[in-house]
Amino acid sequence: MGQRASTGIRHGHASVGHATLGQRAGFTLVELLAAIGVISIVLMLLIPSLRKSMRHAAATMCLQHLREIDQALQTYRIDSRGWLPDVQEVRYGEPRDADGAAWYGRLRQGYLEDPGVLECDSDAARIALDVHTPLSGHPNPANASSYGMNEIIRLARLGNVERNGPQRPLETILLADLGPDHPDAVGRQEGEVFRNGSWMPWDDQFHPATAGLVHSWLTGRHMGRINVLTLGGAAWSVRTTDMMLEHVQPYYRGCAAGGCPLCAASGLPHYSFASSRLFWWTGPVRLGE
Repeated sequence: MGQRASTGIRHGHASVGHATLGQRAGFTLVELLAAIGVISIVLMLLIPSLRKSMRHAAATMCLQHLREIDQALQTYRIDSRGWLPDVQEVRYGEPRDADGAAWYGRLRQGYLEDPGVLECDSDAARIALDVHTPLSGHPNPANASSYGMNEIIRLARLGNVERNGPQRPLETILLADLGPDHPDAVGRQEGEVFRNGSWMPWDDQFHPATAGLVHSWLTGRHMGRINVLTLGGAAWSVRTTDMMLEHVQPYYRGCAAGGCPLCAASGLPHYSFASSRLFWWTGPVRLGE
């Protein structure tokens, strides 16, 4: 009798316990809607920060790519008696030569371990660029890079840095992000990107990169900034939003004070990076030599 009563009590407690658990585990519709609302608000607050963090990460990766390209360039220069690969580019549709396709074409011949560093994930044309395709078979080998080299180096034959050494290599532009990034500047054919043969012009006048287009090669690819590498191996993030809103001028006080030959001698219209203490060249130069 006592045992049956005791057992009944235990079963009674167990059934009460299960019922209580069931009640605590459930949520009302109002509670579910409230939880969903809170989660939605948190996501709305986090997504912009997450996107910004992703853009920052992409910009940092592209800056690292420039450093890796610089290492390949310096090794090439040592093997080439001081010369950088300031080769003449091959235009779209012309005979393709893997060695002379662009300045980076020769880096692909044993100097650049990963050709993917020529491509920036923040570049709108990166799919068309397809840098992993061998240059000898690439539909547009002269433009298959997210980065451009300072065009003054080629036109003025300044590729031998030791012989023509700039006065301030840490302030002399070597490579930078190269646009245009706007979809209208990317051709419909695969691999057709108009980028002046991967050379970075000092302005936007009479260059194939912007011929017939309203979009500048100068880009605000990284939240209104571009990455720039100097001859001395310094990597910078440079604000370009203000420059893109102004017409290029033949003279800038800051450039002239820094010894910019474009201001001091030629009077050629050019973009000024003097506010970031960067210059197209730091030393005498005569274009067209």
